[in-house]
Amino acid sequence: MGTARMAPQQAPLPPELQAYLDRNARLGVDPLVLFTTVGRSARAWSKFSAGSMLDRASPLTLRDRELVIDRTSARTGCEYEWGVHILFFAEKVALSREEVAGTLAYPLERARWSEREADLLTVVDALHDRSTLSDGEFDALARHYSEEQILEIIQLVAFYHQVAFIANGLALPLEPKAARFADYLGQI
Repeated sequence: MGTARMAPQQAPLPPELQAYLDRNARLGVDPLVLFTTVGRSARAWSKFSAGSMLDRASPLTLRDRELVIDRTSARTGCEYEWGVHILFFAEKVALSREEVAGTLAYPLERARWSEREADLLTVVDALHDRSTLSDGEFDALARHYSEEQILEIIQLVAFYHQVAFIANGLALPLEPKAARFADYLGQI
C-alpha cells in the first residue's frame, strides 16, 4: 500500500483518545493506527468515536454485526479494517476459514450461507453498490430482522464506509497481526 499519508498521533495523546486506548488495552488490544491517526484531530476523534457502533447495546448478534462489517470492509477494499475484525472477532463468532473467504467473494455466493445470512450480506452489497434497497431486498431482510435491527444494519454499513474512506484514503499501514486478503483469496 505504500507509506501512510498521515502519521499517527504521538504521545502525549488527547485525554479522550488516551482514555479510549486505555480501555482497549485492558482488553489486550494494542493502540490501532486508525484510532491514533483519527486522534490527530480532536474534532475528528469526537465525531468518529461518537458514531462507533462497537458496543454491547447492539440489537444484532455479534456474528451478524461482524458479517456486516467484514462484508462492508471487503467490498470497499479496506484490507486494514477487514483484517482487524477478522483477527479480533472471526473466532469469537465462529466464522470458519471458508466463511471468512466468503466475505471477500463477489458476487456473493449465497450457497455458502444460511438464508438469513445470505439476505443480510445481499443487503450489504446493495447498499454498497446502489446506496439503496429494492423492495425485495428490504422484504427479505424484514423476514429475519426487526426495525431496530434493520436500522442498525444500515448504520453499520454507513459507518464502515467512513472507516474505509479514512483507512484507504490515508493509506494506513496494515496492523502487524491482522488478517490479509491474500491469506483467503485462494479459497474463493
